[in-house]
Amino acid sequence: MPLFGARPPVEDRERVWIEKMLTWCVEQFGREALEREVLTPTPRFFPGRYQGTPDDVLGLVDLVRAHLRVDPAEITVGLYDGRPPQQMPGVAAGAYNSVAGHYSVRDGVGVIAVAMEDAPDPRRVVAVASHELCHHKLLYRGVTSAEEKDHEPLTDLATVFFGLGVFTANSAFTFAQNARGWRRQQLGYINQPMFGYALAYVARLRSERDPAWAQHLDANPRGYFKRAMRYLEKTI
Repeated sequence: MPLFGARPPVEDRERVWIEKMLTWCVEQFGREALEREVLTPTPRFFPGRYQGTPDDVLGLVDLVRAHLRVDPAEITVGLYDGRPPQQMPGVAAGAYNSVAGHYSVRDGVGVIAVAMEDAPDPRRVVAVASHELCHHKLLYRGVTSAEEKDHEPLTDLATVFFGLGVFTANSAFTFAQNARGWRRQQLGYINQPMFGYALAYVARLRSERDPAWAQHLDANPRGYFKRAMRYLEKTI
């Protein structure tokens, strides 16, 4: 039973699942992966000028790939704009689809497709690349199976474990404007309260009580993160 005033921002079943699967990630990938630097939207990690060109998008994907230590020979990256990725050369039917990206394996190579409609927002591009490349980390060498019912949520959780959660948490829920007005956009498979708790649990696993990277979270995920940190401070 949680202490009064120290309730987590998630339901108990979500909390248990997050804790269980992040512990599983440590067992599968090791503490070195857990303790890798957390990427933030700063020039230190993303230097240079960004204009949203195809080369810029591919450059961001490659920076995420290097952070995850994925061998470039294992993957190929394609961009799509306005047509389903399954129609693109090199993208297999049955790809694992997220809102703005796709992953499949073809002829022994991981194939990642990223939507150019997200190119104007580099933070969203990083979030999409993070999710799709975490598919690769989980699936390419058979660490887990896409047949698992929680595979997509686990892929989101893996982005937090591998130090990419600032981007995926901030992009999990946004509003975008088009000619018809504003529309709600959700990227990913877990919500911002779950991201907030996962980020806090990772911080505790890393023995971080006030991590500098948390200042880069947007208002909503930062609020959930702080609430989760207070809960963990009282209970762990």
